[in-house]
Amino acid sequence: ALSLRVGGSFSFNVQHNRVAFPHRSTVGNVNTFTLLRQRSSSSSSHDHQNYNGRHDAIIIDNISFAQTAKSYIRMMRPVTIIQAVGAFLVGRLVILTSASTTSSSIMKEVPKILAASISVYLSYGFGMAVNDCADVAIDSMHEEKQHRSVASEHISMRNASFFCVALSISSLILSFCASWKGSNGFPIWNMFNLTIMGMYALGLQRIFLVKNLICGYLAIAPLIGASLLGGGTSILGGDVTGKLYKLACIGFPLQVAREILKDIEDVDVDEGSKKTLPHVVGKRTAKWIAYSLVAMVNGAMIVTPYFWRIFKSTPNVYALSVSIGTPMCIWASILPLSKGQQMLKKSIYVLLLGMISALLNQAR
Repeated sequence: ALSLRVGGSFSFNVQHNRVAFPHRSTVGNVNTFTLLRQRSSSSSSHDHQNYNGRHDAIIIDNISFAQTAKSYIRMMRPVTIIQAVGAFLVGRLVILTSASTTSSSIMKEVPKILAASISVYLSYGFGMAVNDCADVAIDSMHEEKQHRSVASEHISMRNASFFCVALSISSLILSFCASWKGSNGFPIWNMFNLTIMGMYALGLQRIFLVKNLICGYLAIAPLIGASLLGGGTSILGGDVTGKLYKLACIGFPLQVAREILKDIEDVDVDEGSKKTLPHVVGKRTAKWIAYSLVAMVNGAMIVTPYFWRIFKSTPNVYALSVSIGTPMCIWASILPLSKGQQMLKKSIYVLLLGMISALLNQAR
């Protein structure tokens, strides 16, 4: 080891990289260096604790942000409103395939269809969110709805209102983007829909049967939007219009039936604030009416030739969706009420998927 001694007072050891006092150093010198080492160790520990604290705070902030974002998204019912986008796509594809459009022409339509689909998604998300704001008092008393974002106070009423405004404005902007080269029919339809949803939340849902009729209309409204995108209804032939009417005859009663089942679930909570079909005719009769509508729709889809011609494809995807969706509807009528209406919703998704797949096969 290389050592350097200066005036006999201390030595610097290069190998061990330390300052060493000679044997005759006092206790005070030793205590001084011990104190320095303790301060250095304490400072290092304090810095480490600060780093850990900042790291934990960042993690907590990220978790808090993620939970808040999920609360806002839950207000939109992100899975439920896919049904509206599905209906829009079915309507648009029926129009395109009926016009003997080539696959390359359909590809050119993709940006417009994508913007319109997102617009539809956000507008129906607005409808769900604004309804949560209007029903906050009722939802807070409902055993299965107390967890909703506004009812549970995860999101304040003020912030929820701002979120609704943001959704509606975003939807309108995208509707204009989707139709910037065509007529303004689609944005006007979108504004009308947003108005209906707002009026529904603010009071129309409390009027007997109006609630069910509005929900039925909103289920088939995307078919109207699909016809208004681009050139509008003026360019549609009678054959296409007839197909859209037939699709509406499926979607409207199915949605009305599902709303009746939801009203039966909420009959006790809605007492005194809403007048629904179960309040007038009773739960049992209301359930019978709902599933009679479902049976009527399924019967029409199976027996009549119209839908088989509209969705004819190779492979026959529509037939597969009907063979799966119809037993699901039958099973839904046997299940307990809550599970039954959820099963009915899933059967609607199956049918929509089959329709979209069949139409895409036609366009190949």
